[in-house]
Amino acid sequence: MTKAISKSGYFFVAAALLCAFALTPQAQSRAATAGSPKSANSPAMAAEPTPDEFTEQLIGELEQSGFAVSQGEPKLYTQDDCIAYTYPKLKNCFLANPAAPYVLPIVKSWPDEYVDPGLVDAFVDTDPGYSGTFRLDQREAVVIYGQMPPPGRYMGLQTFEFSEHGRWKSKDYNQWANTADLAFPIQYLFNTVPPKDPTSHRIISASALGDVVNNVVMERALKEYDPSDYSPFGKTLYFIITPSDSTDKAIRLALQAQGVPDSYIFTEQIPSEDEFGPIGPIGMGKNAIDFISAFRYAVPENEDAAKAWRKRLPLTVLRVRAPASLGPVQRYKSLIFEPRKANTDETDDLANGLVSDVQNLVDAVCSSLISSGLGSNDCGEPAPASSFLSESVRDYGWAGPYCRSIGMNCMIDQQESGLFFSSPRPTDSGQVYAVVGTLATETDNAIYVGLSANDASIMGGVPDATILDTDLKGSAEGYTDTLDNASKFFVRYFTTDCAVLESVLENVAGGMKNCTEISGMSEIGDPALQGMIIISLRDYIAPGTQRGPDASQLLTPRILTFTP
Repeated sequence: MTKAISKSGYFFVAAALLCAFALTPQAQSRAATAGSPKSANSPAMAAEPTPDEFTEQLIGELEQSGFAVSQGEPKLYTQDDCIAYTYPKLKNCFLANPAAPYVLPIVKSWPDEYVDPGLVDAFVDTDPGYSGTFRLDQREAVVIYGQMPPPGRYMGLQTFEFSEHGRWKSKDYNQWANTADLAFPIQYLFNTVPPKDPTSHRIISASALGDVVNNVVMERALKEYDPSDYSPFGKTLYFIITPSDSTDKAIRLALQAQGVPDSYIFTEQIPSEDEFGPIGPIGMGKNAIDFISAFRYAVPENEDAAKAWRKRLPLTVLRVRAPASLGPVQRYKSLIFEPRKANTDETDDLANGLVSDVQNLVDAVCSSLISSGLGSNDCGEPAPASSFLSESVRDYGWAGPYCRSIGMNCMIDQQESGLFFSSPRPTDSGQVYAVVGTLATETDNAIYVGLSANDASIMGGVPDATILDTDLKGSAEGYTDTLDNASKFFVRYFTTDCAVLESVLENVAGGMKNCTEISGMSEIGDPALQGMIIISLRDYIAPGTQRGPDASQLLTPRILTFTP
């Protein structure tokens, strides 16, 4: 690790940077008005530039200071892209959310950068010389800026270690392959690039490198700048992805010279180590780790406005490399996650009565479906373990640092949600699956909830089978009058033909809208998992935090299987 700059050396470098990024006359004019919070988004300010003018001036000032700069582009990544590119290349769709497509920064590869042929066009179609994954030099950064999407309940940017040189150990693979109650197909947890290549020394990691820079993080910074107007939606914001604090400081100075308030700039730090040891190596070589970044925007207030933003993607992507004259590299050190918490301990039955209520609700659902002619082995006592969803962190400890330590694919672990999921379930015999659980938005443990059916054969979403909390709310009403907290629960059905539930749902709030029909399953996936679904439930961001709720204080959702 490079030696840290001394205090006197730091002031020398800072002074040099201020000289290097001396304000142009245009920037001086913009910076003179930057102190006014209300003017931060004014069209006259650099925070709302015409993209060409602002970008040209920013690139010019960086290049004058010795930076190498290239411009990329943002591209939308959808479920269709997974079918067209990711699954054929990597045999995995990484539980991508079909209801909220991602924005990927596509960057130009450096001349000295090794580009893994197994990852070329693995996510979207790119022009020659450009890539959706990238390596990172110690002095470089990916810079993304532009107008944020219109108001919604969520947006966030996160960078992951995507692949690394090496191979997992047999003991680690066998530990999970032989876990009796493992709900996840083992083939998705240990992958090579290319897939299933016994000679490959490249493995998929897909692991988090820290907390997401989400709208909560943005709101905290913007609130300090202007307490009266701190919503990040619609504002022009700036993001720096870098392993180097010195590179970050230099880019911030360049942006500030263009009149950008510092509170509008967010840095995603790539750490050099986690609790298990070093992260790396980083660099341009064949054995260096590959990264991938993704911006996600979900639950918009206005769907038409959201579609217009996604179609336009008013974002700029730059890739920059600092000169050696900037001074010693200052690497970020340890990875840091904000502690998780739950605002309501759902397991404390004396405090809220949710434990007894969920059992009453399960009994009512079972009675209702069995009386309609369906059978089930999940309704007796004691409840079979297979009828409970698993939670990735609480039950298995799957988080970026652990996954990297054993060479496991962490499946793009966004630690800002509680992630529950079922084992693969068949749909070919008319099975009906009832998912019963607490609705975390109603227990103050999430800002939004997404319940999805995923195609197990590709590990991707089933079309039109993602349901948000707004559609789950009230769905537990009408099953039994012994439920004290019906508003805090949901019931949702998944099957290939909802007609079988007409008599069950006629007296339930929402009626047939509480049933989702499974159709449009992929025909290109793993034959052994064709026609099977995995149910996942995501509780996003505990209010008052930037992370998902503490799953140890959440009641475990149930999945009840009924057969004709």
